[in-house]
Amino acid sequence: MEFLSRTPNFDFLGKKNIFFLLSALLVGFSLYLFFSQGSAKYGVDFIGGHELVVKIPATTDTEAVRSALEKGGVKDAAVQAFELGSSQYAIRVADPAGTDVVKTRVNDALKATYNQDVEFLRTDFVGPTVGAELRRKALIAVVLGLLGILAFVAIRFEFAFAFGAVAAVFHDVIVSLGAYLFFNYPINMATMAAALTIVGYSVNDTIVIFDRVREELGKSRGESLSQVVNRSINVTLSRTLITQGLTTISILSLLVLGGGAIRDLALFLFAGMVAGTYSTIYIASPIMIAWHKFRGGTEDVS
Repeated sequence: MEFLSRTPNFDFLGKKNIFFLLSALLVGFSLYLFFSQGSAKYGVDFIGGHELVVKIPATTDTEAVRSALEKGGVKDAAVQAFELGSSQYAIRVADPAGTDVVKTRVNDALKATYNQDVEFLRTDFVGPTVGAELRRKALIAVVLGLLGILAFVAIRFEFAFAFGAVAAVFHDVIVSLGAYLFFNYPINMATMAAALTIVGYSVNDTIVIFDRVREELGKSRGESLSQVVNRSINVTLSRTLITQGLTTISILSLLVLGGGAIRDLALFLFAGMVAGTYSTIYIASPIMIAWHKFRGGTEDVS
């Protein structure tokens, strides 16, 4: 199936320096958000404590809820709108007390402002030791995933291809995480699941283009490596638009219609899909060419 009636001839690699700069800015901003937020960026899964999903029978917003909790003695609570337009809020409290005690404190604090008991829709508790262990294992899972991709692509193609693919995946995860933190979403186990999904999806798109590059290299003579890669991207562009477009539409439906944890997951996936499509063209391919030259390879295809 073809989305485009004929193979285009866009000069993607001719604009690589502009997109390298854009990517550097996005990655830098994402890392700034990650390190500047400290432990506040983690959800209950990773730091321990309670997460309570409450329904407040009054029109309010996250800042007002946070202020009410602070005045009521519930200190340093993280508040997030759980479902837009529904008066549902997720409240994270790093409190070692039992669940019933924390629920009572939260209810009393909010009742003092809104004059009614709140409805508790969900309560979760994770101990701090378990949270730290989950955070460590999540990081190991992501690192092992990247190493596995590096090894697979290096064996399947060559190291220059593997280096480009891993650089693109690293870019996608960091940029997606930056978008997630920018909208004030906490990092939890669902975030890690989304990150690993992005890792797999991004490298799949990259492999499709790299496989085409290898095929074109076998029948191209008198052309530069950049020309071969650029043509391969154009030849697979129709497939990329169809696959990524349909997937993005599905994720957008979850982002718009889903609530709570589903919307959180969809936001990360949406950012990752957009970054993944872009990085395959403007990150993986140019880095593969640059590494090939750095290792003594020639630009001309022989």
